[in-house]
Amino acid sequence: MRKAPQSTKPTELPRIVVIGGGAGGLELASRLSRSLGRKKLANITLVDRSLSHMWKPSLHEYAAGTKGTDSEISFLEHANRHGYQFRLGRLQNIDFDKRIVMLGSVHDSNDLQLSPNRQIPFDYLVLAIGSRSNDFGCKGVSEHCWFLDTPDQAKRLQTELLNTCLRFETGVYDDNKAELNVCIVGGGATGVELAAELREASEQLGLHGIDKLKQPRSFRISLLEAGPRLLAALPEDISEKVQTRLQDLDIQVHTIARVAEVGADEVVLEDGKRIAADMTIWSAGIKAPEILKSIAGLPLGSLGRISCERTLQVIDKNSVFAMGDCADVPWIEIGQALPPRAQVASQQAHFMCKQLSDAVKGAGISEFVYVDRGSLVSISDRSAVGALMGKAFGTFTVEGWLARLSYRYLHFVHERTVQGARRSILRWLLSSAMKRVRPQLKLH
Repeated sequence: MRKAPQSTKPTELPRIVVIGGGAGGLELASRLSRSLGRKKLANITLVDRSLSHMWKPSLHEYAAGTKGTDSEISFLEHANRHGYQFRLGRLQNIDFDKRIVMLGSVHDSNDLQLSPNRQIPFDYLVLAIGSRSNDFGCKGVSEHCWFLDTPDQAKRLQTELLNTCLRFETGVYDDNKAELNVCIVGGGATGVELAAELREASEQLGLHGIDKLKQPRSFRISLLEAGPRLLAALPEDISEKVQTRLQDLDIQVHTIARVAEVGADEVVLEDGKRIAADMTIWSAGIKAPEILKSIAGLPLGSLGRISCERTLQVIDKNSVFAMGDCADVPWIEIGQALPPRAQVASQQAHFMCKQLSDAVKGAGISEFVYVDRGSLVSISDRSAVGALMGKAFGTFTVEGWLARLSYRYLHFVHERTVQGARRSILRWLLSSAMKRVRPQLKLH
């Protein structure tokens, strides 16, 4: 067992700083506040560039407007209730010798400053800044594509989708325009779930005054996958079921469709085929945030992620840890790096809480062991499909209402971890009640 260094000032409480309030970061801050913060064993600080948290696996629902923002979690309110500090800021640099993290300023939508550049000292630092879409250097992607990496992007995408449908309805484009075309690049979980969610959104908009969407095939959705099948990480039979269900929803699925260029109103494939696109949404692969490349002394691995040992310690940086999508952690049993999944981040948050608790108490630290419990893919509010794993039953396929219930349960487990059992149950009951008195789609 390795031993993490103690606080540089033994008479003061150890300072634990978590950068990133995503699924893993917020879960870790919540757990640490209960195990260390409230017991006055450490000072906990969470840093994020946004003021609220959305569960990343649900970003496609926010983007389509099928999930309202009432399920967001305010960092300021959450920090006050749980007894840790929240600081608005974005990672800019790290001084590993002085144990100081430098934060860049944050601005609002009008480019007015909300927080300045500042520095935060730490004894233990956890980097949980997630990932970003990987455009693989494809021409036109940065100029013409929408992305779905952050809550802010999800909100902007939902607004633009609604505005695009309004322009279509009111004749801003052209009175003779007979269809809207949305193209999604990437046949992984995000692309598949977003495609299904957009189909449900288009049907709801047809019921709420966008009369042109009532016409057959007036809202065309194309899903492009460079590989031979969707959901390459899941068993082939599940991939086939998902593709069949998407096609039943009148979603055009194109496999072995490598994108050569993205234009303002079309996507051009390597074989020369052109696909019309009033909006193109890019969800093909991930990479680490670019800021990591500019931090001197930070070791980087595959996809620009932070190279870590199995203890989740950054290589050669005993007091610095990384977790979630931004961490390149070896999965020894499989012979590759751990995948960028929400369940990985959640398991690492649970592990890191004990890891840091042991470090603060001067005990040895251990290695992280990942347990793959399978994957679930939501196909709008209609259904879900996936493969679950367990010691008792092995690997088995679930689909239909049981899979959908399991998918919703995953979100509830996340809420229970960060909000507590009583509050998460009350929020779920309130959300269920509100569905009866509000539109099924966000219409503003």
